[in-house]
Order: sequence, then C-alpha cells, then structure tokens
Amino acid sequence: MDTTHLLITDLEVDTALADLTVPLAVRAVWQLLWESEVRIGEVLECDVPHAELENRLLVTQDSKGGDCYETGITAAAVGVLRELIGPRTDGPLFTVDGHRLTRDKVSTAFREATGGRSVHALRFTRKLKERETALRSAAAGQAEEKSA
Repeated sequence: MDTTHLLITDLEVDTALADLTVPLAVRAVWQLLWESEVRIGEVLECDVPHAELENRLLVTQDSKGGDCYETGITAAAVGVLRELIGPRTDGPLFTVDGHRLTRDKVSTAFREATGGRSVHALRFTRKLKERETALRSAAAGQAEEKSA
C-alpha cells in the first residue's frame, strides 16, 4: 500500500506551525499531533484542566476504550498551551471564537496550510520516524554486541 501521501517533511510542519493566519488553537492541535501520542479525537475533547502544564502532561480519554491516560508533551507545546489557555480555568481547551474546535476545522485548515496534506500525516510521519529510530538503535546495539 502506497502511503507516501501521508508523509510530511519537518519544513512543511514548521511552516504550518508558524503560519500566524491560522488560529493558535488549531496550530496547538497540530503541534500536539506532531509531538505526542495523542489522536485528533482525543485531543479535541480535552478541557482546560486536562492540561497539566507544570508536569508537562495532557490527560486524554481514549476514544476507543474509554480509559484515561497521560501523555507527555514537549516544553514547546507547554508554551503554546499556556498562551492558548491564558487565564481560563475551565471549558474546552481548544476553542476558536468561543466554540470547541472540530476535526473538520483542524483538518481543513491543515489541508489549506500545506497544499492538500491530510492532518493524519502528522501522526503517521511521527510514528514512522519513531519506528525507524528504534530500528537504527536496535541495529547499532546488535553491531556493538558483535564487536565486543
């Protein structure tokens, strides 16, 4: 199966994340999809208290199994979420014009910002990179064992 349409470059992601014409809430979702284990449906359901910024965690509910789990987030994501949340203490985490963001809004904005790429390219590419890194690491470990 050809999945090349689901691959995105670091430059394309950086360009999309830096696009100030896109609302901060939308860019924050993209950043979380790119940098963490969250799925789009899970992240869009988050409320402000789910962002435990001091601990660099986002608490999400598994949309498939219903279980809650914590996902580590980067310092960069914490900075974006701090700006997004501001003084709010409750309500939906990701809003635009007072309304909770939708999958359609996030996906459409991503296609527009990247010339037609699917928002799923963020998660797909990140997971592929992680697998390749793990394989390289395993191969390096095996080579080290053989030379010892």
